[in-house]
Amino acid sequence: MPTVILIAVITIVAALIFYSVAVWWNWLNKRLKPVHLVFFYLGLVCDALATGLMWSTVPEMTYDLHTIIGLTALGLMLIVTGSGTYAVYRNNDGMLNNFHKLGLPIWFFWTVSWLTGVVVGIQ
Repeated sequence: MPTVILIAVITIVAALIFYSVAVWWNWLNKRLKPVHLVFFYLGLVCDALATGLMWSTVPEMTYDLHTIIGLTALGLMLIVTGSGTYAVYRNNDGMLNNFHKLGLPIWFFWTVSWLTGVVVGIQ
């Protein structure tokens, strides 16, 4: 396995861990806290880095199911993280108290993307 792919795999697994901690910790608390955002940002950075590394290994981008779902999931996580940042910055009680309702379905979607990547990677 090429080194860049190995680094990308480790980084995308780290993204899964960071996103999972962020989403489930927020779900358990039922209120978004700045520490949850730290994990969202760590997940986002790892996700973007892993995506870029994997992209760098293909000569031409093909828009298959995994690529479309993956880029959509990355964009959704960017929106979730930005929304959470806005909620914390503005100290918006409504958003802070309901954020877990937004984060969990998007995490499920992102996880489907992650799993399609595992399937594609095994083939």
